[in-house]
Amino acid sequence: MILDSNIGRLEYLQDIDVTDNYFSGSISPEIVKLKQLGRLVVDNNLFKSIVPDEITQLINLKELWLSMNYFTGGIPENIGALKSLGVNV
Repeated sequence: MILDSNIGRLEYLQDIDVTDNYFSGSISPEIVKLKQLGRLVVDNNLFKSIVPDEITQLINLKELWLSMNYFTGGIPENIGALKSLGVNV
């Protein structure tokens, strides 16, 4: 899992783009610790599981790209609270 529980240690990370890498696993809820994250791009991988609700706490998130994966469930309901977010699914 590329976005595992250790991701929270990178608290000043501003951009994650792992497009076209065929990574698998899930996005850890520890992503909530990335308070500076402005861009999360995980297109065209093999991610499964749910999109964690913790993503909705990333107040600096402006871009979220989730397409071409195997996520179950939907996008967290309160994602609309992130006023500057543009979503591509």
